[in-house]
Amino acid sequence: MKKLIRTTLCCLLLLCSTTALYAQQGLQIASIFQKYGNQKGATYVELSKTLSKEWDITHYKSLKLDKAAKALPDIYQCLEADKQNAKKIKEVITNGEIQSGYYQLPALKGDINRFILFRNGKKGDATLIYIEGEIDSDDLVTLMFSKE
Repeated sequence: MKKLIRTTLCCLLLLCSTTALYAQQGLQIASIFQKYGNQKGATYVELSKTLSKEWDITHYKSLKLDKAAKALPDIYQCLEADKQNAKKIKEVITNGEIQSGYYQLPALKGDINRFILFRNGKKGDATLIYIEGEIDSDDLVTLMFSKE
């Protein structure tokens, strides 16, 4: 009986992790969330399903690293790879390094848009965000900068 419960539990965990990985299928930044999401000084948030009827966001991942110096080379490498196929909405580069970036990736299927947002903070922190849904670029900017 214990073996059956353990096997069922393992299958459920595998199924859940596969669903989360599908949301970032083919993206290098998926490895950043996996590698740094559980480290000390990291704040990792993942939300699925329809987050907002108004904005149509179906998947959201964010990772904030308080001390990002060790992770930045990995983050920059993944961003460079993923932004090759992306539309650059906004990017700020200082001394050859991305300080902030907002990229729209090719749509998955139909109207499912994907976005990567990155910010390297002035206090040694960094934030990486992945958003997926029917939300378009203009609505995402409105959502991020609205003061409601």
